[in-house]
Amino acid sequence: MLAPSVQRWIWKQGWTSLNEIQEKSIPIILKADSDVIISAATAGGKTEAALFPILTYINDDNSFGCKVLYVSPLKALINDQYRRLLDITEGTHIKVTPWHQDVSVSLKNNFIKTPSGILIITPESLESFLMNRREIAEYIFESLKYIVIDELHAFIGTERGIQLQSLLSRVEIMVNRRIPRIAMSATFSDFDSVKVFLRNKCEFPCSVILQEKSSHEVKILIKEYISNENVNVGDNICNEILNKLRGTNNLVFVNSRFEAEEYTTKLKILCEENNIPNEFRIHHGNLSREIRGSVERELQEGRYPVTTICTSTLELGVDIGKVKSIAQIGAANSVSGLRQRLGRSGRRNEPSILRILSIDGECGLLDELRKNLFQNIAVVELLKEHKFETLSVGNYHFSTLIQQLLSLIASYGGILAKEAWHYLCINGVFKNITPSVFLKLLHCLGEKKVISQLHTGEIIIGWVGEKIIREVDFYATFMKTDDYTIFDINGGRIGIIQGEPRKGDVIKLAAKHWEVEKVSKRNKTAYVYQTDKVGILFFDGVGMDISSFIVEKMKEVYCSLDEYPYLDLNAKAQLKVGRNYFSQYALNSTSFIEYDKRSTLFTWAGFRINHTIELILMRHLENIEIEECNEIYIAGVKPSDVVCVLEQEKPKAVDLASLLDFELKLQHKYDYLLTDELLNMEYAKSCLDVDGAWNVLENVLNLN
Repeated sequence: MLAPSVQRWIWKQGWTSLNEIQEKSIPIILKADSDVIISAATAGGKTEAALFPILTYINDDNSFGCKVLYVSPLKALINDQYRRLLDITEGTHIKVTPWHQDVSVSLKNNFIKTPSGILIITPESLESFLMNRREIAEYIFESLKYIVIDELHAFIGTERGIQLQSLLSRVEIMVNRRIPRIAMSATFSDFDSVKVFLRNKCEFPCSVILQEKSSHEVKILIKEYISNENVNVGDNICNEILNKLRGTNNLVFVNSRFEAEEYTTKLKILCEENNIPNEFRIHHGNLSREIRGSVERELQEGRYPVTTICTSTLELGVDIGKVKSIAQIGAANSVSGLRQRLGRSGRRNEPSILRILSIDGECGLLDELRKNLFQNIAVVELLKEHKFETLSVGNYHFSTLIQQLLSLIASYGGILAKEAWHYLCINGVFKNITPSVFLKLLHCLGEKKVISQLHTGEIIIGWVGEKIIREVDFYATFMKTDDYTIFDINGGRIGIIQGEPRKGDVIKLAAKHWEVEKVSKRNKTAYVYQTDKVGILFFDGVGMDISSFIVEKMKEVYCSLDEYPYLDLNAKAQLKVGRNYFSQYALNSTSFIEYDKRSTLFTWAGFRINHTIELILMRHLENIEIEECNEIYIAGVKPSDVVCVLEQEKPKAVDLASLLDFELKLQHKYDYLLTDELLNMEYAKSCLDVDGAWNVLENVLNLN
């Protein structure tokens, strides 16, 4: 069934058989008449499951044009897959071309002159291609047979994901036919939503090829640390990492770049104090491509032990070779994220090992309840139950719509409003946009000179829009930040920081301290040299909202008498402490407690619902002072406040959004271009849940 070249490659690897998902995928993908979602853990053979039948299908196709459009979220992943595909396609006519900003112009030009085989590209580069080379794209993609999306989960729930959806829709409109989409993904629990994301509300068959529950051994340990004025938790955690992980390859995940810098620096000092080789590296998004690439190569080559302290940058499937174990410092904020991280270990028939180093304090209500420990237990239990976060759908995505509209206009030179609406909304992905809302957006952009209209009715780019599309970051959906690029005065690029450094400042970056020698405001660059002085960080992490289903699971853990075998002795002791406080406050039977001379409402509903409740209270009660709002409780709320609110009519989400200042509602790149009305609509859809909040308040009243 497979092409001879593919079979030769399989024999070369010494494989005696294909795995479950590979066997299932081959006949389905070979038909080329449906979308396919291949879902399995990291290193589960997803890539081969997709590529083997695809390469077989195009093996004898010598027609002009690109046959496979392969979309990847990261340049590093593109480089990995490029090397892998070159190996698999060796000895065949199938050409493989990577396409991103670091690929040579000559290689790109060769592809344009004689397009064929497989094009591996990021969404941003595809955006540029369709916008600036539309006529070329039309004939290059004319014979397209498959669209492959690698690491689909990295796109879902993001503006970048909406951009990708729109780009794929534009490709299909361009060639005037549906092209089978093959998506590779980590495990989800809601595949109906994943199908909708893969092909937004468009009738087309879709098969899900799912890895059955694996018999693969997983070892989990949660250690609990209590921080107080007498205990340096950071030092204790670093000693744990040094003693347990040294001598092997490991990944240690943290929740911010700040923590990555702090822990890596501490570990470096520990190695120096103990006169032992430093096996610890750092990896996060603010470091230069060269530094990150060097760390990835060290892990991949495995010539000597390397433990890397990293953020989510190593969560995706960049090839890093064999990793013995995974550690998580602090609270695990996402079940799907933890599953992705865990999948990085346990290759080659070895068990997957996960250590969670949980940290709580002794100051405040959440510390008393040992919130982080219970959150970690909840995430692990949900992981064991194969329950993952649900997908957010139904938002307007005005910011990305603006980007796609400008890209579309630029690609054609001008377009009628009706044609743009059909292109992007009716036949595209922005299906929640009605004609009236679309016209409001056009009027808004026209007033701000982003677009203009000719007497013929055609919409063209306005002078403000011209400035926007000429910005180097236009093709990305990411919010632009005031970044400075940092260079070693004696070497190469180190990375980027947020904010403007000054001459003489000492900054911490790449787990080293640097003194600023020279700053260029015009080029937004700074030149530094290494120093022994103590530096400061010019960036910080953004907290992650916790899903309601994690918080609900936390309450189950509080109410349960279950013991968890993966807890260490201190974690077991602190589990009892948290449950004792939960019982002391009678939180199983009441929603209100008095704490620190303030009434506190426990909702156990997640931050989105709690934020909505906060705005409902602010709207209906003039003198209320909300003292704190998190995913578990809202401080400063009395039972009488809830009674008063429920006596009123349920508010509309857009009315609640209007209570916030304009700047507080700017979530995405081009939100600043919106009118108050449109921004309120966007914020209401993406950040508020009135029905969920109202149900919580009604349940609170019934309980009390």
